[in-house]
Amino acid sequence: MEKYLEEVRNNIKCREKVIAQLYSLIGAANEPMPESIFVYGHTATGKSLVIESLLKHLNYNASYINCMEHLGSKHMYNYMLADLTASINEPSSDVLSNYSCDNIMDFILALKKILHSDQRPIVLVFDKCHRIRNFDVTFLPAVLRLRELSNVNICTIFISEITWDKFNTKIGTLNPIRIYFPQYTKEELAQLLLLDKLAKYDTDFYKNYLNLFLSVFFRFCRDLNELRHMAKVNFAKYVEPIESKQIDPDNVTALWRNISATLRSNLEVIYLRVSAGDFSQPDYQISREIESTTKLALSFELPFYAKYMLIAAYLASHSPVKYDQHIFMKQSSKKKKKIRSIKKATEIDLKKKTRIFTVSRMLAIFCAILDEKVDINANILAQISTMCQLGLLTVAGDHSLQLDEPKFKCCTSYDFVAVVAKTVGFDLKNYLSMSID
Repeated sequence: MEKYLEEVRNNIKCREKVIAQLYSLIGAANEPMPESIFVYGHTATGKSLVIESLLKHLNYNASYINCMEHLGSKHMYNYMLADLTASINEPSSDVLSNYSCDNIMDFILALKKILHSDQRPIVLVFDKCHRIRNFDVTFLPAVLRLRELSNVNICTIFISEITWDKFNTKIGTLNPIRIYFPQYTKEELAQLLLLDKLAKYDTDFYKNYLNLFLSVFFRFCRDLNELRHMAKVNFAKYVEPIESKQIDPDNVTALWRNISATLRSNLEVIYLRVSAGDFSQPDYQISREIESTTKLALSFELPFYAKYMLIAAYLASHSPVKYDQHIFMKQSSKKKKKIRSIKKATEIDLKKKTRIFTVSRMLAIFCAILDEKVDINANILAQISTMCQLGLLTVAGDHSLQLDEPKFKCCTSYDFVAVVAKTVGFDLKNYLSMSID
């Protein structure tokens, strides 16, 4: 184990304790492994990286399953068998016929066949395993007891961001060994962010920048992925006065005065993944109005389709009906929607009074702006009433007197909808200018 820890010390930092704990459980190939291990912790704490690195070092017969990619247990069984039989020297047609399965019993029989061809211990890794809760109620209890049911040296490892208490089932389950990945401390984050240092800058200089950066961001965000992104974005602003020779690199106080306002402003949009160009304002900060609107928009946490429904409602409120065909018509090649050739361009006046629109028009725009085909079902229609309750939409007129179909009005501002649109990668500005033939 000491040899392995020495090998991974340069690749995986600040996780020596949990690596040693995992190695002690599954590190000996000639000893029985635990039936199941539940690994949990906050996002971006190294859970998947540690397990993949350990299993690669141990050279076990392992299958990595991203549960978000699978529709049900049958699909997952066949995916795991394809992984486990990849090293078996048999024709692919024989493998498919010998190891395909429809249920847990077929899967157990296939595991026994695999063991005859490959004597290595078997490990199944279920990443994002909270998705399993939507599978057949017998799936989770069965995979937790695979070693007992199959009499094979097999271990199932579950990776999740939620605790085991959220996995209660009606028929009960075997409690796995739980391993917690704690969040990185401020010092550990500084050590990890230092790995992104550009070669032309001194290590001590970049450490000083990281101390300033984390003094603002650490209290509000521990997600390493987001911090890495924001550290890169803000570092470009940090070195601007140095590149222009306005401030000396050793003058930390002056550098802090120059960057502090930018750091605090950018803190408001940390989870939006705003590009570096969006921060290049003359005064190096985003206006307070946009900051407060961003906070409000992100606080709603709307579902994916509800966000598109809100965008469709806003477009229906701020674009005339006669221009719908020009703005939302799809090309015959079924590529992204594109505005037709311009003869006379007109900007939509966002300050005008919002228009009332019918629900059928909103749904038509909703289907047009989505890049995928979607069935309008009860779940999607329920988002309309939810947005009315949140005050994002309002019913126009007396609902009981509307004999044909209900009419609505959008109550949100452009800045609010723009923030929501950015979270789903939708460019709202492209749909707010019209081309009139």
